[in-house]
Amino acid sequence: MSAATNIINVAKTSYTVAVMAILGVFAFVSSILIAWPALAYLASKLFV
Repeated sequence: MSAATNIINVAKTSYTVAVMAILGVFAFVSSILIAWPALAYLASKLFV
């Protein structure tokens, strides 16, 4: 494999990792925001 092919493969890999990390953070924040009312309701019933 040539050096140019290695550079292209590294660029593709880092782009894929970056996109997956951004989507993972978005999914995590979305799940917290969606579940927040239910968690608040359960906490209020548990502690009051």
